Amino acid sequence: MREFITLIQTLSEAKSARSLVPGELNKDERRFTTFIDYIKNRKPFTTLDDDEVIIDPREAKRFQGLYDTNMFRGQLKARTTTGEEISLNQLAKTSAFGGAAKAAGESEMSAGKEALLVKPGQIGICDRDIPASDFYDEIVNNPVLNSTDYGKVIIQLAEYIRAGEYVMVPPEYQQKDNEKVLKAIIDYGGEYLGVLALLYNRSRFPKRAEFTKWMGGNLSDLVLNFPGSANNNIADSYASIRNSTNEHTLNISSKGTGGGAAPAVSGLQVPEHINANPKYSTAVEFINLCKEPGTIAQAFKALDIIFKSNPKSIDKKWHSFLPFSTKHPNIEWLAKESLNAKKNRVDSPLPKEYRPLYGDIKSDASEGGKLIYAVKKEVLRAINDHDAIPAFKDVVLDLLEMNFIQQYADYKKGEITFATQWPAKLDGKISVESKSSAKEPSSGGFSFKLGRSDSSVSHEPNEPYIDGEDYTINEPADLAAAAQDIVNPTRKAKETEVRKKRK
Repeated sequence: MREFITLIQTLSEAKSARSLVPGELNKDERRFTTFIDYIKNRKPFTTLDDDEVIIDPREAKRFQGLYDTNMFRGQLKARTTTGEEISLNQLAKTSAFGGAAKAAGESEMSAGKEALLVKPGQIGICDRDIPASDFYDEIVNNPVLNSTDYGKVIIQLAEYIRAGEYVMVPPEYQQKDNEKVLKAIIDYGGEYLGVLALLYNRSRFPKRAEFTKWMGGNLSDLVLNFPGSANNNIADSYASIRNSTNEHTLNISSKGTGGGAAPAVSGLQVPEHINANPKYSTAVEFINLCKEPGTIAQAFKALDIIFKSNPKSIDKKWHSFLPFSTKHPNIEWLAKESLNAKKNRVDSPLPKEYRPLYGDIKSDASEGGKLIYAVKKEVLRAINDHDAIPAFKDVVLDLLEMNFIQQYADYKKGEITFATQWPAKLDGKISVESKSSAKEPSSGGFSFKLGRSDSSVSHEPNEPYIDGEDYTINEPADLAAAAQDIVNPTRKAKETEVRKKRK
């Protein structure tokens, strides 16, 4: 009975995460414009219960008025053409509104990967301690995964991991028309399948012996925890393992082929020995800046920091404007004013002198948004491509050191393989990231990413390293061998011997 209650609760939470709430419409003016267009033209909305509903066209004027006065928020209701009322949070955030929930009549297979119930939080394994020895049972007996066909595929993959089989995706899920489902299985299912592969020694891990010694016990004796919130500590981790005997705790970032979301730089805690070292001063200044409020202010100040320490790393077109703090102290304010004016449907261009800085950005965003985005892009380019802050990598790797592990899931020709990178200090490749855009330049601060840097965690031993290998979706003609593995799990003795040699 408890399993059924858990399933109902989890399915309910998954539905609410795909709602067309006012906050989601306010994130992008295009979403709200589409929302009003649907109402005016009597286009059907999809509800979370997979029904269709048409909102009374007269509601368009009311919602537009609320939006123009910044009052389009909270628990709003709409009157339908049948005279009933429906809360906006009962409407699904489909692809028309920048979401991935499926439209009425659409199959989950054709919906976006976000609509599929495979994430750790969606299947109910977050925010609780799970003994490593019980983790396999947590997956194969999971009521949410067992409730869908694609969830059962993840269970099948977990069974392959434990049994020492090739982790082959069923042929029908390798087809191009199931690409979104495949990505969800690898990217989200891979978060916990990667941990399972680590536990069952199915992950390429050259330093496994040293790791086991450092942790002070076998992996099967440890405790797992998948945080439900993002940016947990510095790892944006999707799992942590703890040895209750010596209290060693290690963050695991277990991600799919794209490498996953980058952890926030603001989460880094700089110890005194790094603060006191002059060679780390610029890196520490950048890290401390990322802890300050306001991602827009951070962008302008970050470029000033880089210009002060390493001006050659910045494109020359910026030099006459830098440092902003002394030459153009009002530039941040002007950019924000332009950005806010656009949200209120008012054109507020920047002074012409700034246009060379963002003229190459093709977008219908405000000029202020383009400028802020251009500043962030230049910060990333200077650091990642021109080593603007040479000590930043050393500082991050020093902080991660022994307490961070990167788990990779690679996909090629139907097979998922896993690799483990630890300790980060020895072989990490650090880059700085940002998820902002010209339309939403304040949507994210600076983050860092740990990438692969040696052949020990590439797709196969002795191959060049692969940092986020692309998906290879096979055509039906290429699936014969993989199909045979799936339909005939009982291998010949010779095939079994080959498999054992690979491990």
